[in-house]
Amino acid sequence: MKKLHAAVLAGCLLSLSSLAFAEVANLTNSAEGANRDAGIAAVKKKLQDACTERKGTPDAASFEVVFEKTSENPNVPKPYYVDGKMKCDLP
Repeated sequence: MKKLHAAVLAGCLLSLSSLAFAEVANLTNSAEGANRDAGIAAVKKKLQDACTERKGTPDAASFEVVFEKTSENPNVPKPYYVDGKMKCDLP
């Protein structure tokens, strides 16, 4: 009977082991845009693409702007610079 319990316990642990290997990555990236909204949209897209390229699921709710700056040069076509981060649930 003890061997049966040990076998059942081992089977349960093996079935849960795939869940134990899942991890969350914190991705960071930067982008530029014509204005603040365009810069944020561009960096968010880069982060989502980077996550899906890794076969992960992007957590859009975790997106956060880390740094932003507007260029003082009026001749720059994309004067708004944004650094962002987002969580990515990896298999």
